[in-house]
Amino acid sequence: MIRKAGAQDAMAIAAFLERHIETSMFLLGNLDQHGIGNTEHPHGTHYFLRETGDGITGVFGCTNDGFLMCQLPGLSGPEAQTYAHLLRGYTLRGMTGVPDQVAQILVALPVPPEAWQVNRMEPLFALELAGLVAQAGTIRAPEADDLPLLTGWFADYMTDTGTHDAESALAAAPDRARADIAAGNTRLFLDDQGMPVAMTAINARAGAAVQIGGVFVPRDRRGTGLAGRAVAAHLVVLRAQGITRAILFAASEAAARAYTRIGFERIGSYQLATLKQPVTLDTPT
Repeated sequence: MIRKAGAQDAMAIAAFLERHIETSMFLLGNLDQHGIGNTEHPHGTHYFLRETGDGITGVFGCTNDGFLMCQLPGLSGPEAQTYAHLLRGYTLRGMTGVPDQVAQILVALPVPPEAWQVNRMEPLFALELAGLVAQAGTIRAPEADDLPLLTGWFADYMTDTGTHDAESALAAAPDRARADIAAGNTRLFLDDQGMPVAMTAINARAGAAVQIGGVFVPRDRRGTGLAGRAVAAHLVVLRAQGITRAILFAASEAAARAYTRIGFERIGSYQLATLKQPVTLDTPT
């Protein structure tokens, strides 16, 4: 049976997702931060449950800002069509999750392959912070005066990761920078003179686990180890705050090497798909 979740389901959903935490951080983080069915925040999420006599066996989520997430072990084609049917009238921007599950959902949606800006599998990594070797480094939260710097960094970040073309990245970067300053999840890594030289962020938090994202090093400083140093410095602070595990997925081989150098181990793969333009879904094919 598939049904829409209500507030009373929150604890059971969290218990199920925590058994698959490495590929459920967005689902768990949104649940933790915004509950079920929040219609105000962009990351507010509506959850749909697959249930059997044994309880919840799958979770499907759609956010207010157009992103789909799923944790649906054993997903079949007919079941994927059911979720596509539930999404009629929904404005879609993208989807993340376990690669084979995401692939099944995307096939069921009435969206042609050429509509996707990005649809790729990325290596997934995890690190138990008890084993993190402390590294010297200073981080701080960005401030209003950092807006011009972050605007340029985000324009390059969105272009480099392929989620935007150059023109749309330039247009979107100022709002992204302002939002990141306001959200408080981004940290700037400083050089010995106190100048920002790299960026790292938390893009999901669930209990004692965090998912790292938004790691960026300016193009003229790459290849110098800054990405790994920035993430390690951020994780040292988070460990002192009680975080015990970090998860991330890497957008490039260079990024993957930076993470493995500070102790991350590959545990699987993760799918990222974003559309060139939002699409309002009609009757599924």
